[in-house]
Amino acid sequence: MSRRANEIINPFLGEYTQIMTKKSSHLHLIDLDNPFAARSTLEYELPPFERIRDEHYLPAFYAGMQAQLDEVEEIINSGDPSFENTIVALEKSGQLLMRVATVFFNKSSSDTSSVIDTIEEEIAPKLAAHNDAIKLNPELFDRIQELYDADFKERSEDAWLLEKYYRDFLYAGAALPESDREELKTINAELSQLGTKFARQTLADTNASAIVVESLSELDGLSANEIAAAKAAAEARDMPDKWLINAVNFTGSPLLASLNNRELRERIMKASLEKGNNDNENDNKPVVLAMVRLRARRAQLFGAASHAEYIMREQTAKSPANVHAMMQKIAPAAINNAKTEGELLHEAIIADGQSHNLESWDWAYYSEKVRLATYSIDTAAMAPYFELERVLRDGIFYAATRLFGLTFTERPDLVTYHPEARAFEVLDEDGSRVGLFIADFYTRDSKRGGAWMNNLVDQNFLLGQLPVVCNNLNIPKPPAGEPTLISFDFLRTLFHEFGHALHGLLSQTKYPRVSGTNVQRDFVEFPSQVNEMWMLWPEV
Repeated sequence: MSRRANEIINPFLGEYTQIMTKKSSHLHLIDLDNPFAARSTLEYELPPFERIRDEHYLPAFYAGMQAQLDEVEEIINSGDPSFENTIVALEKSGQLLMRVATVFFNKSSSDTSSVIDTIEEEIAPKLAAHNDAIKLNPELFDRIQELYDADFKERSEDAWLLEKYYRDFLYAGAALPESDREELKTINAELSQLGTKFARQTLADTNASAIVVESLSELDGLSANEIAAAKAAAEARDMPDKWLINAVNFTGSPLLASLNNRELRERIMKASLEKGNNDNENDNKPVVLAMVRLRARRAQLFGAASHAEYIMREQTAKSPANVHAMMQKIAPAAINNAKTEGELLHEAIIADGQSHNLESWDWAYYSEKVRLATYSIDTAAMAPYFELERVLRDGIFYAATRLFGLTFTERPDLVTYHPEARAFEVLDEDGSRVGLFIADFYTRDSKRGGAWMNNLVDQNFLLGQLPVVCNNLNIPKPPAGEPTLISFDFLRTLFHEFGHALHGLLSQTKYPRVSGTNVQRDFVEFPSQVNEMWMLWPEV
């Protein structure tokens, strides 16, 4: 192992890891009782959640970083560079680190705790330093550069993988002067700490922004199911005889469309708008300002005029100018549509016998009234048809079966990371195994807001792995025994996120680096938006 690698990692090993190195095989061992020490032997390499404890994460993180740095050193010393001894070897490196990272960051986003938060605060800057130790290593980049300059003539997955690695290293700063690389390492470490702090404070302030309702009469307009969910949310926080409207990740709330109490609508919207901006211990303004300054300086190091320009270089759009050109085509029509809609909503306010101005907390409410009056569409009346289990089995799964021949069988025997996260085995039409789909639908205080998809295992032929894909949403949970009736917006979100899940499940790639959703950030939304099309398809 190089002296530089020792300088980065050894100060952090200490009591956390027990690493034994055999020079002949470069085998790294942590405590064999640690569930991350070896590849999972469960079906589909599902992580052994039944065995994983908080105390297992840090030892596995530090041992995983140490192991990968040794693997990189072995690559550098492996003779003349070839695709196999450099690019494929990089693809195979860091498996221990990947095992613990995928489980940990899924945990921190879907079911965090004070212990998990503390671990993340410690490990985030270490992971940033570890990533820089690899991607800013000039000897390693020289090998990749030599292979890239040799130019693969055929168009193949191998050529694409080489292209990806070359661009990954360039984008990370491998070609910068040494002094700039050293500054970049400091910036990356600080940004990782700030990002972790931002996420933690956002979740804390989102939880604190929940609206306590004292009287049932204030909830007039909500369905019985929505009222029951608000009651259950209050009871979960030891608030008997009250109702709780939890804040959501985006601006606003689905309940604004049906709540008749305008004062309560205003409270909900203002609390939503002020998340992270309450001049309290969770205020994110200083965090955002620090991140903006660091991002601007990083962009300067890369010769970019702005953070946007630096980021867009590796996205489908390629430049802010291309984004602006597209937005300039769309914006005038969007603004005109919004003005026209606003006028219709103002007319609806007057027709409702009211004289107040149209405010943000009125928009969804009066949109529903106009929609009902003009098109005889009542989205609230759709909710009884959108019972979660039926949407899942007769909607999402049904469409996937018709489109792709996939079938889904629930596997309650498989232990997941949370009691509410359900595992489904996915088979192809010929009965062959495709992967596992894990569905975690309900909101909880330990889960960050929004909805997302992530992988616990990436499909790839190199390591012989099938995908394990998770969908997370934040649907309010009704009381035990009550059906989960979801809104039209949640219906769209379910189909959208399942589009990402299909992207991961249907992956057929040799290498993990290009598996499933490992594509440009502004392209990854295309399959998910296509899947939204089927939610109102007549057959579905």
